[in-house]
Amino acid sequence: MSAVSNKNTGQRRARLSMVLVLAMFAAPLVVAWLALSVFPDWRPGSTTNRGDLVEPVRLLPAFNLETLAGTEIDETFLRGKWTILYLAQGVCDRPCVKQLYNIRQIRLAQGQNIDRLRRLMFWDRTGVSDAQQQELQTHFPGQVIAPVAGEKALLQAFALDEQDPLTANRIYLIDPLGNLMMKYEPDEKPQGMIKDLEKLLKYSGLG
Repeated sequence: MSAVSNKNTGQRRARLSMVLVLAMFAAPLVVAWLALSVFPDWRPGSTTNRGDLVEPVRLLPAFNLETLAGTEIDETFLRGKWTILYLAQGVCDRPCVKQLYNIRQIRLAQGQNIDRLRRLMFWDRTGVSDAQQQELQTHFPGQVIAPVAGEKALLQAFALDEQDPLTANRIYLIDPLGNLMMKYEPDEKPQGMIKDLEKLLKYSGLG
């Protein structure tokens, strides 16, 4: 009986290990299913004032960057929390400042879930003076800004259509597994993203 019992215990452990491995690989698919099934109004074309789901979700490639604050970040920075991401090129003019302001307000609007969100800006700062860079960082405290000039592989992940992601002036949403899953066009109102995130943070156990 002892030998049979040990054999059964070993089989159960093997099955449990297999289930855990499969669960790790299935996690990104679960996020995509959640977005489509729990939030059907996120399907492209279903609404005019909310984001478009990236189908399929894209795991962002490895990167290693130094922020304007002097902190090094890599792809693990995107793990564990939801990330509101903005891409920009050159001088951060009025549309750029407006998007950074919107991102700050979108995060603040989440109330008790505010700590589940982080703000990140990928910036090709070519031609921008040090004074302008410092002014932007001072004006938006807490906004993580990372220069990305020359990061072709990373930027290519955001090439969702014929538009250059650095000049498209979009806001993106990255899930806590590091997947690019949503995009918001510049003419979409912040209220749409606020509502999307309210739903997402309410029903999702991630982040």
